[in-house]
Amino acid sequence: MMDFTFYLKEGVNHILDFDALDHLYFIVSFCLIYTFQDWRKLLGLVTAFTVGHCLTLFLSGMQLVSIDADLVETLIPITILLSCLNNYWMLAKVNPQQQSVVVTYFILLAFGLIHGLGFSNYIKMMIFDDESVVLPLLGFNVGIEVAQLIIVALFLGVMALVHIKTNKLKWVRLAINTVIVVLVLQMIFF
Repeated sequence: MMDFTFYLKEGVNHILDFDALDHLYFIVSFCLIYTFQDWRKLLGLVTAFTVGHCLTLFLSGMQLVSIDADLVETLIPITILLSCLNNYWMLAKVNPQQQSVVVTYFILLAFGLIHGLGFSNYIKMMIFDDESVVLPLLGFNVGIEVAQLIIVALFLGVMALVHIKTNKLKWVRLAINTVIVVLVLQMIFF
């Protein structure tokens, strides 16, 4: 059980690492158009992302898949940018949550696959040759899920306060989305 706890902490640290803000940008970008009333939907979306992440880490840990790290490091910010572009489109609608949930689940699952590839080399180094990949990956991905849900809850709480204090929630969402776009473009080009 100590191994599970170690990897669980590593999963939490992976998401909450201030040197790897791409996770924060991505999580905020895909929950930007939702509210606390959508918590069940968001729980499913976060889990879809984690399942994709877990699947890629498992395949990589079993040495069944390997993709060039530079390509993956380019694709990760592109997934965030695509999420933000989708937000612009959704925020232009009268009801921003109209997008098909099934489509969004599959998009997040695919994005989770890409993000998991970004961490696959690190997880390979963490797991010893004689160690089973199941317990470490389970602990790691449970940690990822917990950390993502913490971020989602905190973000939705802040957005609820913004909504209570001001009637400009749509403009705040657009501003946050634009800041993420600028930060992600810096990741891609600089």
